[in-house]
Amino acid sequence: MAARKRLLITGPAGKIGSALRKHLRDRYDFRLLCHSTIPEDLDEKDEVVTSDISNFEAMVEATAGVDAIAHLAIFNRWKGMTRAQLAQLTFDIDMKGTYNIYEAARINGVSTVVFASTNHVTGMNEKEGIRSHPDEPVRPDGIYGAGKAFAEALGRFYVDHHGMRVFCLRIANFNGRDEPGRDYAPGQSRWFSPRDIAQMTWRCIEAEDLNWGIFYGVSKGGEEKWDLANAVEQLGYAPEDDGSLPEFRQKYQKD
Repeated sequence: MAARKRLLITGPAGKIGSALRKHLRDRYDFRLLCHSTIPEDLDEKDEVVTSDISNFEAMVEATAGVDAIAHLAIFNRWKGMTRAQLAQLTFDIDMKGTYNIYEAARINGVSTVVFASTNHVTGMNEKEGIRSHPDEPVRPDGIYGAGKAFAEALGRFYVDHHGMRVFCLRIANFNGRDEPGRDYAPGQSRWFSPRDIAQMTWRCIEAEDLNWGIFYGVSKGGEEKWDLANAVEQLGYAPEDDGSLPEFRQKYQKD
């Protein structure tokens, strides 16, 4: 029987990290890279590392001996932060941290990185009512999306120049709940369910015939906003949830 893979999750206490820990526990052993918050629902087998993704030496140590990385961590936003603060921390933590993860993975021979990108990489399309495709030029709607676009391009560099496998999930609205939390018209849903994000993640890790991919991260019901065809065809992604089901629409429709 093949040994279980060890998956490093950065940002494991967040909504996405919590979903991956819940839904992928039967598949992988975890090393959890925490910053200031350590999850309360740890399993006794979980390995916990406390550090900062902007610390390069620490990332080299944290990535040693794992088989794959799910890189989710970003700096904590706060209400009322200025545009200058957002830009500075995007540069200093998010972009630098992603470089650190890729480079540390290269040094340690970790072949696979699944990167939590965002639909905001093509956010201007959504604002203008244009359906987005993964192979189209990026159109960020803010510094956050631009920072994620940088990380996607950097990932492609590590694929082409260092033989790594990198998969970028352009995650839409992830609320961490098993229901969308609002009314979405058919085709217009932005909801990505916990079990669907977990499925897309493990399908990337296990797709050994692929070394690169950009996939829109959304459950059923968002087809008029984003093209999911490559995720379905290349990964075998089969979303289990639908954010535009009639029962959800009825529940959340305003009076």
